[in-house]
Amino acid sequence: MKNVPAVKVGLVAVSRDCFPIELSRKRRTMVAAACAAAGIPVTELETIIENDNDVVRALKEIADQGVDALCLYLGNFGPEGPTTLLAQKFGGPVMLAA
Repeated sequence: MKNVPAVKVGLVAVSRDCFPIELSRKRRTMVAAACAAAGIPVTELETIIENDNDVVRALKEIADQGVDALCLYLGNFGPEGPTTLLAQKFGGPVMLAA
């Protein structure tokens, strides 16, 4: 008997605005590639969380992609407030990984 729910995991990167956003984008892509190599399906989300406005955009992108679980990747010292806000407003399972 298989008792594992089917979920679509979204991979979201966060970044402090004092660091180049490209660093977070590159690191997110590397994590997604490592997941793919390990056979772990993830949906790489384009929105990178730097501020509260990004949370609104990310929530729309998450809904549009049909994501029902999140992995917030803290690859660039993400901002705590917007990161926590996204986790709170998402309403599903969330994992923070650094």
